[in-house]
Amino acid sequence: MSALLAIAYPSAAATCDNLGALSWLLGQWQMQKGDKTLWENWQKVSDNSFEGHAGSNSSKGQSSEDLRLLVMQGQIFYLAKVSENALPVAFALQYCTENSATFVNAGHDFPQRLHYRLDGQQLHIRVEDLQSKGFTLLFQPR
Repeated sequence: MSALLAIAYPSAAATCDNLGALSWLLGQWQMQKGDKTLWENWQKVSDNSFEGHAGSNSSKGQSSEDLRLLVMQGQIFYLAKVSENALPVAFALQYCTENSATFVNAGHDFPQRLHYRLDGQQLHIRVEDLQSKGFTLLFQPR
């Protein structure tokens, strides 16, 4: 599988060897989908750690998850702690540009790939499997 990722992402995170390259993600993001409000907030904790919180509120209830971006052993990881899993799920940074980042965990059931992209003032988050089946969230600054 790693050979496939190398073909799909030829510059494999070469431009993102530190979290400063992902500072465009910092801030508070929100979207409305029917009666549901979704949000994702990111803040810098240190040069090697960003902390995030994501969730949703609707008439059917609430959900939330804790997120982190960490630099470990020279590589950037996205960690998601959701209530369904006892431990955080780690996704390795596979590709990035000045306004996008793709994180992959091929061994996870779903999602296997998270793609964040800043387009003007809108944050696009694509949540998908390795066959590109999934969904996209479109956040605005809050």
